[in-house]
Amino acid sequence: MSSSTRPIVTYMWLGIGIVAISFAAIFIKMTTAPASITAMYRMLMTAVLLAPFAWSGLRAALRRMTVREKLILLVSGVALAVHFIFWIHSLFYTSVASSTLVLTLQPIFVLIGDYFVFKKHVAIRTCLFAAVVIFGTALIGWHDLHAGKTALLGDLLSLLGTAATAVYFLAGQTLRRGLSSVHYSFLVYVISGVLLAFYSLGRGHSLVDYPRSDWELFLLLTFVPTLFGHTLFNTLLKHLPASTIAISIVGEPIGATFLAFLIFRTPIPSLWYAGAVMVSVGIVLFVHSIHRASVSLNET
Repeated sequence: MSSSTRPIVTYMWLGIGIVAISFAAIFIKMTTAPASITAMYRMLMTAVLLAPFAWSGLRAALRRMTVREKLILLVSGVALAVHFIFWIHSLFYTSVASSTLVLTLQPIFVLIGDYFVFKKHVAIRTCLFAAVVIFGTALIGWHDLHAGKTALLGDLLSLLGTAATAVYFLAGQTLRRGLSSVHYSFLVYVISGVLLAFYSLGRGHSLVDYPRSDWELFLLLTFVPTLFGHTLFNTLLKHLPASTIAISIVGEPIGATFLAFLIFRTPIPSLWYAGAVMVSVGIVLFVHSIHRASVSLNET
């Protein structure tokens, strides 16, 4: 594949991932199982599907990893589990539109991590664009504040889940330099799934006593938003920076809100549109600013 066509194909795959993750909130909203159970089966079922492809060379890959890299892998799995617990819970307190829109703050959390962990310089204009995103998200929070404490709690849970996802992306960006996408995805899903299983048992949740509809939704979550969403993003981390992958989340609330309107007939408040426009525009300018800074740095 030539260098001229590679970016086009890469961003086409990124678009597929955006569409795939838009279905996650819809499927989760339709489940009756606890959040940790839904997340657990989503992780473990995906790991089972990846196992035949990941098994080859897995032991050698683990032997090559340093103790530090193994700790980072553990942190990545824990962060992914924490993300799912908080975010899935949020969908039962607030709307799909608000919960998924809060996820667009991921690039900002990633940038903060880049600055403190990797010591990357942050331009003033990038901070200004980040402020636009935060203000747009605040508009959503303002609407949900008037919608009741329950909706605001859902926004807070989504925000905590978003912060955890940023840790997951940053850890993945570090590990993907020396670990294949299949090996990384398989290992992080197993770690996350096992942790979620222990958490579920600790909360007294049954591991198997769920209706057939839930099992069907577990499978849909495995194939659509996980395999063609998160796993695809893990692969793209080798070709795109974590901040660029995080920008893809901007498309999720738009797709998820549209799907929620079609399936659940969920009304969309006018203030949400104002916040969504500010968040989307701010994030696009934010990531474009990062890209310009990266290009300028490489040319010097």
